[in-house]
Amino acid sequence: MKNLILIFLFISNLAKTQNNDVYQYKFEYRLQYQSDSTNHENKGNEDFSLFVVGNKSYFASNNFLVKDSILQSIKLTGDLNFSKVPNTRFRYIITKENNRVNFYDNIMKYKFAYAEQPLFNWKLTGEKAKIDNYNCLQAVGVYAGRVWEAWFTNDIPLSSGPYKFGGLPGLIVRVSDKKMHYVFDLISVKKNVKYDNTLFKDQYYNSFKIISKAEYMKTVKNINENVISELSSSGLTVSPESIERVKANVKRRNNPIELE
Repeated sequence: MKNLILIFLFISNLAKTQNNDVYQYKFEYRLQYQSDSTNHENKGNEDFSLFVVGNKSYFASNNFLVKDSILQSIKLTGDLNFSKVPNTRFRYIITKENNRVNFYDNIMKYKFAYAEQPLFNWKLTGEKAKIDNYNCLQAVGVYAGRVWEAWFTNDIPLSSGPYKFGGLPGLIVRVSDKKMHYVFDLISVKKNVKYDNTLFKDQYYNSFKIISKAEYMKTVKNINENVISELSSSGLTVSPESIERVKANVKRRNNPIELE
């Protein structure tokens, strides 16, 4: 019954997606992440944006947003110059409205989406800190197999933050798991931003297959375990001498942000 309710809310939320190109806020976050749990020296960085309009928000990698804009321009102009297309491993869009989260992911040739109402069970610790120019309070919560520490500010009274995080009485300025494998830091705040991107349009979301989160996690695991055949079925050719290297690269991505 719970899954049916989530799917209903997901479809209802999709139908209400706004095509408003002006956003009240644009918050940029920098993510530092460790994709291989066995290699503490190998860490990556990527910037993300959280766009807020009314009680709804969109969260995506800046590289993914730029990549889509360039590809759309290539389609219109016919200029097949792909040298400026940035790479990203984060090809998802997260929309949030109240306590509902919709997750849209692009995996090779597949497009999957699921709805969720994540519970972080935040507990205020009483700790305070000044982060940049913001007076922040600390909260600790548990989500998807990790313990998270969040610093939020009442200076910006929006109950939101990066990725799926939210539910606190103020904007999340910093959030990290206890092992510091994933750390989001707020790096800029802009108001009344005009931004037009096809990834925020209704028609973009219509192409996704709606499944449960459990199905999504199982499918991602299956794709990773059969990466060579999946690449081939997507029209990509992997040379025999590259097969083991590709498998090794996938094996090193053993530390996703959500462990369960």
